[in-house]
Amino acid sequence: MQQTIDTSEGINLDWTAKGVQRKVQNFVNLISTWRYDVAYNRIMGINPVLIDKPASLAAALYTADVYRLAQDYAPDVTIKSVNVKGISSDGDIDAEVVIEI
Repeated sequence: MQQTIDTSEGINLDWTAKGVQRKVQNFVNLISTWRYDVAYNRIMGINPVLIDKPASLAAALYTADVYRLAQDYAPDVTIKSVNVKGISSDGDIDAEVVIEI
């Protein structure tokens, strides 16, 4: 089942989510987390180094990190595409990530 995640939309946690919706929600949370923010696993999340890079390089690094996170922390998620739509001056990345579970 394919799902499209738009990172520009806010995260609304559904504590009762089950099955595919829970896996999608977990993956959204994973790609919305910055590295070093998770105390028990400091390398989980998007590498904040990309914030200071030029937009094209930051987009490439973000895409690579999304694939790495799926491989390392969500093996049941297959990335179909990552389309970086924009990066704000604050470092917020708006992307469309298509996954299959």
